Amino acid sequence: MDSGCARLLVYAPQTAEPSKLIHPNGSIPKSKAFLSLGLERNSLSSKEGSQHAEETLSDSQVQAPRFDLPALKDEAAEPEESIAPIGPIAVNEPLKEAQQEVAVLPTALEEEESQLSPEAQDELKLLLRELRNVREDFATVNCLDLNSRNHLQSLPSRVALRSMGLLGCGNSFYMEGIRKPGAALAARARGAALEERKPGAKKAEPFQDWVKLLESFAAANKLSEVSREALEGLDRPQALRVMGFTSALRFLAGPVYRGEAELEVRTRIWAAKAEAAMEAVLPRGDGEPPRGGSKRDRSRSRRRASDSLPGLAHHVDTFIELNDLDERTSAILRKLEAKTVLQVMGLAGVENSFLLRGVREKSKAVLNRLRKVQETGQDAELFAQLSKLMEDFVVTNHLDAASAEMFRGLPRDAALEVMGFTAGADGNAFLIKEASDASEEVRRRIDTRATPEKSMFLPLAPGCAV
Repeated sequence: MDSGCARLLVYAPQTAEPSKLIHPNGSIPKSKAFLSLGLERNSLSSKEGSQHAEETLSDSQVQAPRFDLPALKDEAAEPEESIAPIGPIAVNEPLKEAQQEVAVLPTALEEEESQLSPEAQDELKLLLRELRNVREDFATVNCLDLNSRNHLQSLPSRVALRSMGLLGCGNSFYMEGIRKPGAALAARARGAALEERKPGAKKAEPFQDWVKLLESFAAANKLSEVSREALEGLDRPQALRVMGFTSALRFLAGPVYRGEAELEVRTRIWAAKAEAAMEAVLPRGDGEPPRGGSKRDRSRSRRRASDSLPGLAHHVDTFIELNDLDERTSAILRKLEAKTVLQVMGLAGVENSFLLRGVREKSKAVLNRLRKVQETGQDAELFAQLSKLMEDFVVTNHLDAASAEMFRGLPRDAALEVMGFTAGADGNAFLIKEASDASEEVRRRIDTRATPEKSMFLPLAPGCAV
């Protein structure tokens, strides 16, 4: 070992060669450690190799090698004197606090809700019961598309009420002047969800900003200054009845044009001040309501798309000609059932319009409409967007200002007959081609049909409310 490096090799029994583990007398020693000393000498040639000496030692001679190494230390352990006594309170204190918060939360919310006045609690229960109808009114007055309507339906009840401006304050029911009401609704819903997580959320009162609701009501129904001043003289309960929130009536008193809405609002105002029964003004050209129907049913008794329409084939041809559709799309439209084609043409529902504006590929747009209508598969209200249809009529026929103003002031039935959508239209067509002057033709139609209807705009006597 003086001229080379010495290596100590320890062979385990399972890895060592059997011949080297057997005792010279032929038996396997018990509790023996076998140490091989391998001497490697750099000066020896490769032929000589390395010499291994084996020695069998007795139990008393076997000693474990000693290494002067420092004792292992657990770095994560703290010094003994810094360890505080561990008890259930010190270890579980955060968990206990969280559990206490969770346990107290429902009780706290109930206490917040119980702080509302009995009248406010009753109004909140009424809103929750009528939430489906309220959502429908909100979607209609703001012209929400199908995706936005589905989003509104999916919102939790309180979040939906906050988003519509009926719970708490900050939002208005009618989003006047908003170009993208769907995006505005999504932003409102995110804010409402955050508000509901804050402490004191249950203290929000229904109709808290009822004055703003009244302003929205006047704007959505395009009321005159006289009617607006009459609304300002109402107190809170009367205003809520007139707007339909506590009287099971619609927020839109009629089609969004001057005439029927004005008449119905005046009747509602009188009924609210006289504490009389309040129902929608009839007739609306929709026939008598079914017997046994509720006030909500009577106020919403509009014709459906499935009821079809007189001269439907003629209206389909007008739609095709007006929008210059190709032969393939035209053939598809002519084969559709009444409920579907009326929604595609915008004569039913609130999704589409009769006149396609700003669309380059109109045939493709119509087929996309058809796909969406078939996906929903639902019925829709006939002439739900009468104001938009009337504007399409004005634009299509290039009416002058005087004729357009006269036409916009017509009641529902008269307007539909002038446009040729009723059975008694006497050959009137939506697209005026025969007359040399379309404005003069519209004035002639109004004079022959709409004159008797002017009596509808006279102030109602108290006993005339239905």
